[in-house]
Amino acid sequence: MNHSAILTFIFLAASLSFAYEEQNMADLAVPTQIPPNSLELNILHKFTRIPSGDFPDNFINFANVQLDLRYVILPKLEIGAGYQLYPTKEYTFHAAYSYFIPDLFLRTQAYLQFFGTQTIPGQRTSWENNVLYQINLQSEPIVGRFFPTVNFIYDGLAKKFGIGTGIDVAVRENMDIVGEYFPVVGTRDSLPSRTGLRVNCYSLGFKITTPGHHFMFSVSNGTDLGVRRLMRGAFDNNINFGFNIQRLISF
Repeated sequence: MNHSAILTFIFLAASLSFAYEEQNMADLAVPTQIPPNSLELNILHKFTRIPSGDFPDNFINFANVQLDLRYVILPKLEIGAGYQLYPTKEYTFHAAYSYFIPDLFLRTQAYLQFFGTQTIPGQRTSWENNVLYQINLQSEPIVGRFFPTVNFIYDGLAKKFGIGTGIDVAVRENMDIVGEYFPVVGTRDSLPSRTGLRVNCYSLGFKITTPGHHFMFSVSNGTDLGVRRLMRGAFDNNINFGFNIQRLISF
């Protein structure tokens, strides 16, 4: 059975789907709202492009892909795993616990992730392992429509702090506008293959919610996946296209 058939089976498997009311973002982590004994599958897809190339390379060239799973064991307690296929392979395992403070209109989450990443694409001996630490905050709905989100991040491998900010704006019952912004904190990475330094990373798109699914479509100046990479910034301000598909399954 090929990978496409496996994914199709997972997404179409008979299951009872909970109402999918969590204000998920494209890359930022949010405090857990989905109920216990539920599994979320997430496919992240960001295309690269060659702005000076011919069609279709000037719109879609190759793509960076990541597959994530998270399972809620107890109310607000989750574990998860992920695997990034391109541009360099990476695996992750995480645990997170959320705590809501209604009097302050605030949702909080402590998030700990163990990861292994390939430092040189295709080289089997180039793996490095470390830990990512996060404190994730999201507000209760402001006037029923606005959900600001902030991730405070520390990358144990790069020994760097970072921050990711975002907002979910509910424009209709089943449609939201979502935006993210990752300002580079501290020293910017140099780009040996290009001129200049990395720039702040941003994305803007919309999310469609159906029973058991989130579909997100976005444009971004970054092609990397995950907050650990995005907090380092994007290579330039060229616009790229991406999408997320999230599936919630109950047991």
